Amino acid sequence: MKVGAFYLFETLGEKTPSQAYKEAVEEAVFAEKIGFYAVCPAEHHFAEHYGIMPDTLDFLSWVAARTKKMKLWPMVIVSPLNEPIRLAERVAMLDQFSEGRVVFSLGSGYRAYEFLPFGYDIKNNWKMMRESIEFCQKVWINGKVSYEGEFIKVKDVEIQPKPYQKPHPPIYITTTRDDQIKWAAERGIYVIPAAGFSIYELKHVFDLYKREAESLGNQDMPEKIAFKWIYVDRSLKKARELAEKYFMKTLFAFFQGGEHLYNLLARKLRETWPKDKPWPGKENEINFDVLTGNIEYTTCAWGDPEKIKDIMSLLKEQGVTMFIGGFNMGAMPTELVKKSMKLFAEKVLPYIQ
Repeated sequence: MKVGAFYLFETLGEKTPSQAYKEAVEEAVFAEKIGFYAVCPAEHHFAEHYGIMPDTLDFLSWVAARTKKMKLWPMVIVSPLNEPIRLAERVAMLDQFSEGRVVFSLGSGYRAYEFLPFGYDIKNNWKMMRESIEFCQKVWINGKVSYEGEFIKVKDVEIQPKPYQKPHPPIYITTTRDDQIKWAAERGIYVIPAAGFSIYELKHVFDLYKREAESLGNQDMPEKIAFKWIYVDRSLKKARELAEKYFMKTLFAFFQGGEHLYNLLARKLRETWPKDKPWPGKENEINFDVLTGNIEYTTCAWGDPEKIKDIMSLLKEQGVTMFIGGFNMGAMPTELVKKSMKLFAEKVLPYIQ
């Protein structure tokens, strides 16, 4: 199993943006040295303390210059908010600059307040993302091209440079929707389960994608990915204490504008939960124990190395080949982030590789 480090760039009034960026770059450099595979920054706009990262490609350029082999894997680029010609050019340039380390990983966006200043309606987000993918693929592979979509209209354009990877970087979308999974499988585009915290939701996404892809003669996904927030400590008690402190800060920041995604994820969790297993916790209850008390559906993997191994084993049983971990959460001090990453690399990574 490969491992990536996810970054949300929370400042929460405790760090400056400059500090958050510099610490994230240093942590990415450190992560490569201890065996991590990818760095995965998230794009967000206009929040004061949550997601201070309007441009993942700028951040990844900085990381690329400081690393040699780490995959540059945004999680995600909000494609409707990125002008398509410039997006295609900038991804291709970063792919050349890094000699083929870019993964073109996209999302449609889920916060309405991020769309309004750009003059876009979030109701069109999936249509806009699909057009963006189609346009980028076309302009990366061909010479002079035109594209006539509902939202993207381009005539006679040829971008330079083309991507380093041929025909282009691998493409992933993040989603929980069955129709989007089917759309991706039809086109050889891969899927990351959007915050697929439940092992049952992960299995549902992986099985659906494989079934649809194989029915059309396409290959299954090369990487099957799971994401969780995570904190590892030699002491189980200390792991819980720190995980609860920083994870809950992240969670409450997420709720400010993220209600739509939370409701969607909660519905998908219920839909894929086994009928022979009781629902954990009380109806609509949100607390640390409900969210993390059962390793089959925990949103935050916390514990000593042995407990983390158990969680990783469950993910492997569902077919997961890459774990993306939110080691940096809730404006956690970088010393604690690195300590957790190092312990994971020393005690857990050899077990899951």
